[in-house]
Amino acid sequence: MPVIKKSDEEIRYALMKGNILKRMEAYQVTDKQMALVTGMAEKTFAQKKNHPERFTYPEVIRLCRKLKFPDNEILEVIRQK
Repeated sequence: MPVIKKSDEEIRYALMKGNILKRMEAYQVTDKQMALVTGMAEKTFAQKKNHPERFTYPEVIRLCRKLKFPDNEILEVIRQK
């Protein structure tokens, strides 16, 4: 069976998900803490974390601040919206 190549958008979402997960682990931030920062329920944050395209712009900004994303990574996140 042939391998189906991911679209550029799918690749960007996978990278964003990975960046969120690695920064949460590095800074020892829980889903509960991130839910408070982004203003949503813990379950909602967990779902959006796995599907980062569902975050709203204000949520992305709060998330980037809390997880101390460097400027170049913030631009990548915003560009994909």
